[in-house]
Amino acid sequence: MKNKSNIGRLAVGAALIWCTMSLPAWAVDVVHLTNGKAIQARDIQWRESEQTYRVTTTDDVMLPIPKAQVERLDIAKPPTFGQAESLIAAKQYKEAIPILDDIVGKYRMKVWDNEARKLLAQSYLAMNDPKKAADSLEGYMSSVPKAEIPAEMIMIYWKALLAAGRGATLKKEVDVVAATGSRAMAAAAMLMRGSMNREAGQKEAAVLDYLRVVILFEDIKDVQPEALFRAAEVLDEMRDPRADELKKKLVQEYKGSEYAAKLSGKI
Repeated sequence: MKNKSNIGRLAVGAALIWCTMSLPAWAVDVVHLTNGKAIQARDIQWRESEQTYRVTTTDDVMLPIPKAQVERLDIAKPPTFGQAESLIAAKQYKEAIPILDDIVGKYRMKVWDNEARKLLAQSYLAMNDPKKAADSLEGYMSSVPKAEIPAEMIMIYWKALLAAGRGATLKKEVDVVAATGSRAMAAAAMLMRGSMNREAGQKEAAVLDYLRVVILFEDIKDVQPEALFRAAEVLDEMRDPRADELKKKLVQEYKGSEYAAKLSGKI
């Protein structure tokens, strides 16, 4: 009896392992609703004209779900996205761009379209083509409420506008966000104003904007590394010794940031 019991437990355990191993990739896709419920999905399709997701559940039931009822989507990372990331890391931007364009099309309104747009803009900026960088984000920026746009995304767009010489559009964007946005957005807007003033040769005004971000928005960690770096850069240009203090703060508190890496060997 004991042996039969052990055999039975082993059989059940083996079955559970087999089931877990055989779960299809689509099982990781989840639609999180605003009412707190979550739906596992085999397929998720976006219908622009209806502003609705058509969700096919793991039981093959198709549910039309209005966008307003969707809190967020958990979508498995496209395999080609990792390929594009590797190409960008190797500075092979031209090779990454068609892959990212394909992801934008296939994953419309499904998380990875925006991640791909972000990398597209960064790639075009790295290729010194700010016009295409701005164009790659234009449709997204005009169709999504400013409050829903991540600060990182809007900063990339603004930098592209600045580099493309589209000052009037940039000023309008920054003014709207500064007046109506969250604290994170207001910090991003002030940081961009600093860059606009610097571009116009107004170093004193630029430093004041950067330092306001450092002091008044210290809790907004996403913008702090760049604000510290930019303020130190301009203070160096002005031969102001306060630059060293800002550099030390950047390296000590944000040592994992790209801006701290840029200071490597400078302190």
